[in-house]
Amino acid sequence: MTITRKHSVVAITSNQEHIRWLNAVFKDEGEVVIADLPTLERVRQILDLTGAQVVFVALTTQTLRQDTALIEGLVTVKPLLSVIAMADQIDNEMLLFAMRAGARDFITAGSRPGEVINLVQRLQSRAPAPNIPSASIGKITALVSARPGSDTPMLALHLALAMQGENKERNTLLLDLGNPAGDTLTYLGLNSPYSFIDAVRSLRRLDSMLIDSAFAKHESGLSLLALPEEQGAMNDITSADIYVLLGMLRRYFSRIVINLGGVPQSDFLYLLLSNADNTLVVVEQSVPSCKQNMQMVRKMIEHKIVMDKVELVVDRYLPQLPPDAESLSRGFGLPLQATLPPSGMARLSMMNSGESLFQCAPRDPYTLAIRKLAKRILDNDADHAQGAGAKKGLFKAIAAWFGGSAG
Repeated sequence: MTITRKHSVVAITSNQEHIRWLNAVFKDEGEVVIADLPTLERVRQILDLTGAQVVFVALTTQTLRQDTALIEGLVTVKPLLSVIAMADQIDNEMLLFAMRAGARDFITAGSRPGEVINLVQRLQSRAPAPNIPSASIGKITALVSARPGSDTPMLALHLALAMQGENKERNTLLLDLGNPAGDTLTYLGLNSPYSFIDAVRSLRRLDSMLIDSAFAKHESGLSLLALPEEQGAMNDITSADIYVLLGMLRRYFSRIVINLGGVPQSDFLYLLLSNADNTLVVVEQSVPSCKQNMQMVRKMIEHKIVMDKVELVVDRYLPQLPPDAESLSRGFGLPLQATLPPSGMARLSMMNSGESLFQCAPRDPYTLAIRKLAKRILDNDADHAQGAGAKKGLFKAIAAWFGGSAG
């Protein structure tokens, strides 16, 4: 398997016009990963972690020798890689240098999308599948909600704890990237100066020793990595950084749970969702929650997130009040994975005690429901075949449920 479900291609260019053109070409076909550093080490790292078989290398007259040296280095370390050289216009000298360096083909930026797609498909069909043993790659479960609050981090934390189980060894990681920042650490009374941003900055040094010494760790063995309260440095993080970090973390943890509750709709959100093996959309029965989360689901579809493993969790569920869980599932066009009871006293006690619900309220219905949910995910028993359900008429459904206008 690869890091993403869609085919990835890697592009080595700093030209924004090239990037926009490639994203437009592959918007329905796959993902374009931009190599933020045009070095052999960095590009090789991205290729290893994405499983990409095709690389676009931009050539310019000013940097032609460096560009072709990079092509030569890539095909030396990865002989089966397909390198496509690209430039703003056909240049015989560029073409000759690129082919001598080992490029498989040469195109001009702005070429017709159909020609580029056909070229990539032809090159990919000739190459063997990337050899990435699935047993060595951890599975990612993402939890997402359009509304900030305590519910999604609460669920993400306890889902991760349930997946960690009784195993005290490094097994499960909770990646808390939600809004508000760092709630899961606060719930457990943990203080960690090492953050998600620090992990991105430490990519060259990220190994078992750093993970065991720097990541926050709960007594259960669960590892935690969260965003810091001050997030100005997030502007410096690139898509390639996220690909590489997730790929490395998958090799050290068999399970990764990502809290994305309250994260604004952004490329950052969609990139993380595209890397998840399964996604839980967390909603309540209220009009604001349904409306905002339906808008988010529609945006996920527009951004080509694969929806066949996206499921619905109805939190704080009151079965005696409309809309019921089955109606919500139909309206969202998502399979219903679970309903979770309100359990307000148990949740409040947990947030104020520094103990997990498994410690302070082990028999509470919410605690038991999370254990069942974790078991279903781990056993892969959930039915994902309904993920491509109807996506139309969402707001009409809200209006019908609540007897008013959802427009």
